[in-house]
Amino acid sequence: MSMPSPAIAEAALPLRFSCTACGKCCHGLRLLLSLSEAIDWLDHGGRVELLCDAGPDLSFPEASGEAYRAARAVPATSGALPVTVAVLPTAVFDGPCPNLLPDMRCGAYDRRPNACRIYPAEIRPDRQIVPTQKLCPPDAWGGAQPVFSDPVEGIADPVTKVAIDRARLAGIGDVALKARLLARLGIDQVALSNEGYAVWQPEPERLLDALRAVRDEAPPADAPPIRVEIVSPREATRQMIAEAQGADALPDPARGYIYLPLFADEP
Repeated sequence: MSMPSPAIAEAALPLRFSCTACGKCCHGLRLLLSLSEAIDWLDHGGRVELLCDAGPDLSFPEASGEAYRAARAVPATSGALPVTVAVLPTAVFDGPCPNLLPDMRCGAYDRRPNACRIYPAEIRPDRQIVPTQKLCPPDAWGGAQPVFSDPVEGIADPVTKVAIDRARLAGIGDVALKARLLARLGIDQVALSNEGYAVWQPEPERLLDALRAVRDEAPPADAPPIRVEIVSPREATRQMIAEAQGADALPDPARGYIYLPLFADEP
């Protein structure tokens, strides 16, 4: 009888986790929000940015990360190129979270975003939970409770599982609202998926008004796909998309966003 290798056997063990209240996951973050969570965050005086990127509108294997992203992205066009635009509302803070109390407890525990309820698990089903890639200290990974029954998807803790399900459903349910939000705010330049993000930074009051408006207004019938322009600091990328897009677009921070690169060789 063959025996599993040590690596396989180790991967099959439950991941056990107990929060140590170190506060590391509550400092200096861009925290992913749903649109309703973004409204609440702004209502309580926080900052919210919109991270936007675009990928080709293609069919992907159902279990892939590309399929997960596309299902939560806004249909759009870039010149003659059909694309999908991911719009990621993020709470932004330097230093400690504005809700973090001196004793490292959450001062907004009952209304904390789903991303806080989920961490250090993963929202996306294609991503494994890797303890060494988390902010939690090593001694957090030794509790008595098997919060994660396997390293990928088997969530044993019911609170974490509910939060993951809600976050995934909100990502799909927010798509039409995000399309109207981009149009209302005039957001039309986005980064290329997996290369960077165009990080739009509307004034909090303007963003809050726009979020409330798209939440409360009746959706238009048969709205056409929004139009965007993909921007990149990489000449090779711009050459690749220029013909389909009809433009060679450098990021233009004067439009109201910053370009956040994902690669060291980008400016």
